Amino acid sequence: MPTVAAAARRNRFARAPMIRLQRTKAPASRISPIDRKDLGLEKKRQLSFTRRTVLSAAVAGSAGFASAALASTPTPGDDAAKLVKQLTGKTPIASDRLHLMMPQVFPNGYTVPFTLVIDSPMTESDHVRHVSVLAPRNPLVEVATFHFVPQRSEPRVSTRIRLAEPQYVLAVAETNDGTLLMTETWVEVATNGCK
Repeated sequence: MPTVAAAARRNRFARAPMIRLQRTKAPASRISPIDRKDLGLEKKRQLSFTRRTVLSAAVAGSAGFASAALASTPTPGDDAAKLVKQLTGKTPIASDRLHLMMPQVFPNGYTVPFTLVIDSPMTESDHVRHVSVLAPRNPLVEVATFHFVPQRSEPRVSTRIRLAEPQYVLAVAETNDGTLLMTETWVEVATNGCK
């Protein structure tokens, strides 16, 4: 009769049976209510979100945010014309010959991109002498002035400016006959760039 050692030698790869230890838990009835909360044994209500509820909440939230942003944007009035008249002594004319391009919302007021294009042939008889850029809510209202030479320069400017707070930025161009042309655009900045 073969012994256990002889059988083990015959089958070198035989393994001993694995014994799995099962952890025993104390019944929930014997644990105090305070310990149940600490151990996470209390039944928790799980939130179930469907794609429809998430999308409808997102649409409702963005619509509310957009309406609040539009409601807070002041309308341009005669304040811009009054400011230009105070600075120059002349009344400006709102013109679509000036194209002021700036982002409507920008994260900081330190470097707001600014592009101005003027529809002008730049001949001796019809040209733009200079353009002033004004930011009425900045500590220094006149942000920049650009001078143009007829037949030698293109009436286009692109740079960056600083803005103190959300405001209308004005561009006022003086033509060779002394007429002031004006345009304005609203720019919303998050931080003060004039500190």
